[in-house]
Amino acid sequence: MRKVTLITFALALAGCAGIKPRPEGCPPCPPCPPVAVSTVPVTAVPPAPPSMFVPAPADLPVFADLGDTARLMKAALLNRQYFQGLGNGGIPYPFGGRTVTAKELSDTNEEFIRILQSSPTAADLDRAIKEKFEIYEFAGRDSTGTVVFSSYYEPTLEASLKKTKVYKYPIYGRPRDLVNVNLEDFNPKFKGEKISGQVKDGALVPYLERDEIDFKGALKGKGLELAWFKNRADIMDLHIEGSGRLQLPDGKVIKANFAATNSLKFKGWLSAMVEAGDLPREGISHEKGVEYLAAHPDRERPVMSANKRYTFFKLDMDIDPETGPTGTYGLPLTGWRSIAIDNSLVPMGALAFLRSDMPDVTDDGELHGYKPDSRFVFCQDTGGAIKGPGRVDFFAGAGKKARTFAFKVWNQGQLYLLLLKENGAPKPAAPAN
Repeated sequence: MRKVTLITFALALAGCAGIKPRPEGCPPCPPCPPVAVSTVPVTAVPPAPPSMFVPAPADLPVFADLGDTARLMKAALLNRQYFQGLGNGGIPYPFGGRTVTAKELSDTNEEFIRILQSSPTAADLDRAIKEKFEIYEFAGRDSTGTVVFSSYYEPTLEASLKKTKVYKYPIYGRPRDLVNVNLEDFNPKFKGEKISGQVKDGALVPYLERDEIDFKGALKGKGLELAWFKNRADIMDLHIEGSGRLQLPDGKVIKANFAATNSLKFKGWLSAMVEAGDLPREGISHEKGVEYLAAHPDRERPVMSANKRYTFFKLDMDIDPETGPTGTYGLPLTGWRSIAIDNSLVPMGALAFLRSDMPDVTDDGELHGYKPDSRFVFCQDTGGAIKGPGRVDFFAGAGKKARTFAFKVWNQGQLYLLLLKENGAPKPAAPAN
């Protein structure tokens, strides 16, 4: 940012320097030549395509939920808690032809809870959704509704709270000089946009990148080390997922929760290996990547450093195994019911419904092909690579099933956003148990 300001100022000075003052007593300037008027019409810059549209009634899906109802209610009640904490705050969002406030999103959530508490049949649920809610389809990457779904999960990784010969690679807590800026606070047009950096000479500049931290030791000895790992590939997965469960040598499980990032450009380490020609894209996996780097240690630094984005953590020593990591909305995510979206397009807490072919995975993590899936979800998180109306990241929870599922999702589908009709004031829902 500082460089842009200096360059702009320098150009302004250069422009002024080229204008010489007119000496006194000089003859009058000759008349200006006639200005040619172009007859070619000026083409206006087309506006950005809308992020969502209203599908025709005949194109609406059957709103059949194939997931666990208990998890769905859990996510809805967490959503209620989010709106209760938000109050009347939040910036209105354009929703199709409407401008939506936090109250309207909260009313939508309450009506949905009321419907769930009525224990509807599949037919009753579909009918109630179509009667009570306005339905918008996410425009997708092609403006016709084609959304690409990926997935993430909360990994369980071996780690130690002490550095040893086996556990020698650290994760760090948030540095004291890391500054996070919510651009929405300065201008509503930047809603959902955040940057990070450090202040030097009175200017905000980019923060340290991965090569400086992991390979040049820029944070070494500053008391920020939280836990140590066996290899950097596990740390990279933890950074990508944003949080994870750490299994200590004594069997105790704690959590490494997201604290901040440096907001620099993200690059997956396996993608970096493919692009560099280290491994073929077909059949690539975490295990193959680890094996390759073990056999080619000279490649570890360039592969890992390709991802400049760096994540910082905070430890939770006393965890509830059923509680997911904290999402962007400030509360725990719910496995199989929370999604990450582009927050500049969709507000936190929005109710949604997805359809796609998803991996058929057993509880033990065995993949048995793919099958059609449809379910209600809540927009409760964001992701560095989740930009635009064509990308959605699905949170799969924790455990073997979630891990296999998350690594096997890159599927096209549809995402529908639901909003209570303007004349459909919600009836009181029963309080949370």
